[in-house]
Amino acid sequence: MVATGDPIEVSDEQGPGAFDQLMRLEQVANRIFLVQSLFVPGLFQNKGYAEEMIARTTGLQAGSRELSDRVDIRLQRGAILEKRLQAATPPQVSIVVDEGALRRVVGGPVAMREQLGHLASMARLGSVHLGIIPLSYGAHVGLKGSFEVHELADGDAAVFFEGSQGDEIIRTDQAVIARYRESAEALMTVALTGGEAIDRLEVISAEL
Repeated sequence: MVATGDPIEVSDEQGPGAFDQLMRLEQVANRIFLVQSLFVPGLFQNKGYAEEMIARTTGLQAGSRELSDRVDIRLQRGAILEKRLQAATPPQVSIVVDEGALRRVVGGPVAMREQLGHLASMARLGSVHLGIIPLSYGAHVGLKGSFEVHELADGDAAVFFEGSQGDEIIRTDQAVIARYRESAEALMTVALTGGEAIDRLEVISAEL
């Protein structure tokens, strides 16, 4: 785990290096915005969901070493964040998820119910703010693509993009980073939040 005081090099990057920076930022950021329209954000995925999602989106074979390694990394990242969320001074995490992503059954009904239950459990933490964009809302800016904004206590920030053609992180253009943060905040204003968001998760789970 990265110590809070450890310096993190500020740079823009594409490819594996961008993901390496993201993992370091996740461990020290005091404000995180996750916007995802296609699936449950990786930091909040459980094992069954993560295995199926990674296998289907990458073509990796079930039981392969590479798939196992990727799932382990994703779960470790989530475990580190969960530990931070239970600390005395947890980071504040805002999650915006499109309802369509939550209704896509990944890994079968049982695995999906477990995933929705895990997300609901995390959303009950005071430092996790879940927003669900209902299907009835229609099109929204989040459909352009997923992104994450990570902010540090010293004011440094970054926006991260995960894509099929490679990952990208932007850390030097503060105007771009601010624009994506504003987009995340705007989406939260039209999303179901608090008890309404948890109720929607329970409704979706019951319909599986």
